[in-house]
Amino acid sequence: MSERDLAALDGHQLLPRVLTELGRVDTSTHALGQPLASPMVPRLRHAAALPADGLALLEASGALEGANKQPPERTIALLAADRMAALIERVRGLAQRGVAAVALDMAPLACTAPYGEREWRPRTREELAELRAAAGRPLWLVGLGSAADAEVAAEAGADGVVIGSELGRRLGAPAVIDLLPEVIDAVGGTLTIVAGGPVRDGVDVLRYLAVGAELVVVDGDRSVPALQAELEYAMRLTGCADLSDVGYDALFAPLFGEP
Repeated sequence: MSERDLAALDGHQLLPRVLTELGRVDTSTHALGQPLASPMVPRLRHAAALPADGLALLEASGALEGANKQPPERTIALLAADRMAALIERVRGLAQRGVAAVALDMAPLACTAPYGEREWRPRTREELAELRAAAGRPLWLVGLGSAADAEVAAEAGADGVVIGSELGRRLGAPAVIDLLPEVIDAVGGTLTIVAGGPVRDGVDVLRYLAVGAELVVVDGDRSVPALQAELEYAMRLTGCADLSDVGYDALFAPLFGEP
């Protein structure tokens, strides 16, 4: 986990509020036409690990192998950067399988020369639009690290962006939770904005939601049910009955420039 991300998360302090008429906490939401018990999307490497409900961000090889075992409509198939011809072919194959969405992982571009051996394969607006058309279903871009790239994604017709810090880790780029408000100002309401930073517990999930993320990708050993229980705890203790109640009011305001 990025130390910068963790320090930024800890800097977003949540305010307890217990003198409220708060009954049951509801963490449910919807995404890609699917009802979700919580706003969390696990990132998985193998189809066998798909949860019983909700959505999962799954590496495309696993999505293809597991398409006959797991409901494809709950799968966001994650593709690695490749030649456009190869990407188009894979996207069409995934669309035929009926996946909920396809996603293109941009974060590996951080591992190009001189810091790695991956090929430099950025994408233009035109290429992204071509991928979206070939898919005929939602396209997410994973690992973006700036509002400017989010604007390009929106202009190209992408349906969602997962904001991460991996792409800019050698540039001293901002932490995900610090960047999210700028991304929301730039493209909020035009596509789904997802937090892709580190998640230690459900309290971190609430922090991302409080600054405006609609969903949170969780990547690690913690189970979604355990994280959901912690999210419910954090929402209950901050006076949030459901996700519509979660916002900047849950955070200590002086961090946002107030005297």
